[in-house]
Amino acid sequence: MAVVGLGLMGGSLARALRSAQPETRILGVDLNSVTGTRALNDGLVDRFGLPGEGLPSEAQLVVLASPIRAALQFLEEEAPHLPPETLITDVSSLNAPLLKRAEVAGVAQRYVSAHPMAGSEESGLAHARGDLYQDATVWLSAYDAAGPEVRKGISAFWTALGAAPRWIEAGEHDRTMAWVSHLPQLLSSALAGALDSAGMTPADLGPGGRDMTRLAGSSSRMWTELLEFSAPVTGTGLTSVSRALSALADLLARREMDRVQEFLELTRSWARAEDSLSARAEADQAEPSSP
Repeated sequence: MAVVGLGLMGGSLARALRSAQPETRILGVDLNSVTGTRALNDGLVDRFGLPGEGLPSEAQLVVLASPIRAALQFLEEEAPHLPPETLITDVSSLNAPLLKRAEVAGVAQRYVSAHPMAGSEESGLAHARGDLYQDATVWLSAYDAAGPEVRKGISAFWTALGAAPRWIEAGEHDRTMAWVSHLPQLLSSALAGALDSAGMTPADLGPGGRDMTRLAGSSSRMWTELLEFSAPVTGTGLTSVSRALSALADLLARREMDRVQEFLELTRSWARAEDSLSARAEADQAEPSSP
């Protein structure tokens, strides 16, 4: 297997695979040769190469664990030259842009886009963990060109790492992630900015404040790239939150505490709901097909 990108996600994947399938030969690719040397010294990879040196062509499976723009570039420039039997997947937060690029590159028949619901506000190989993917839902999307054997192979790969793969249409996945992942990131960053403007520091925060601002410590480069692709839906989410905050500010200014409590009770009920995208996906798969 070749891991392209040895940061938090790629490094954690290599650690998990080394533990689950120690016989697997792991090839590492990264822009930073220092990172590659560390991965070699830590025993995470058996060989290391820089982008463009052709190391992924020796793998049966290539996992793109780099930022989305680098993954798109790999699909355009290197994926068409991989052996025809080599499968390709990724760990990006968006599926549709990568699938479209895979189709243009002529590799859609062996490409499955994946989004593990796992990660951290930290980044880099130093923070890689072997249990990062344990019990994590991994959303998988593919075009019809990717046949049953390809889908089965990628699904089995994630299962071997202790994750729970689920299939979803790429557009539905990306719209959902804009709301449940990208929007919370921006709200966390906005709250951090407001606290900074008020003269507060992270040391002033209690557990709730630390929870709310944890995501603000995430990689700005990674999120800027992702948000470019999810901007329309994420923008709609920001507008919705902005309206809710404005309404709450007006209620507080008028001391209409009954209505504030009503709002808090409604959101409390939502927070205690147990339904989820995973549960709905499982229910959909369990329902018999329409004739």
